[in-house]
Formats: sequence, C-alpha cells, structure tokens
Amino acid sequence: MTQNTYIKIMQERLDWCVQTERYEMAARLRDLIEYETTEDENVKNKYYMYLAKKYAPDFYEAVKHKYESNTLSN
Repeated sequence: MTQNTYIKIMQERLDWCVQTERYEMAARLRDLIEYETTEDENVKNKYYMYLAKKYAPDFYEAVKHKYESNTLSN
C-alpha cells in the first residue's frame, strides 16, 4: 500500500467518523493524518511527542527524557 492510499483511506474513515458523530475517533484520525503528511522531520518529531503526550501519557513519560537529550544534541 502506498502512502497516498493510506492517507486516502484515513481521510475516508475520518469523513465517516464525522458523519456518524464519532468525534473523538475523528480527532485522532485528523491528528494521525497531520503527522503522516508532515515532511519536515523536526516538526514531525515534535508532533509525535505532542501526540504521545495527548494520547499515551504513560509512553510519553517513559520516552520524554530520551527525546529531550536527542533534541539538545542536534
């Protein structure tokens, strides 16, 4: 499956979620589409950490120190 096909499927699913009033899932899909379509690696890494903090706080707490040290060294 190509990246474009993957994005198209997620966008179709996002539309379905909005039509059926599944707004929480729609928001998650919107965030994932934004992440997957971001080209700049620095922005993508920051957005990844934002999403981890928002949707998986335990995971975020476990990896944030590693991320911060990698950011400082770059």
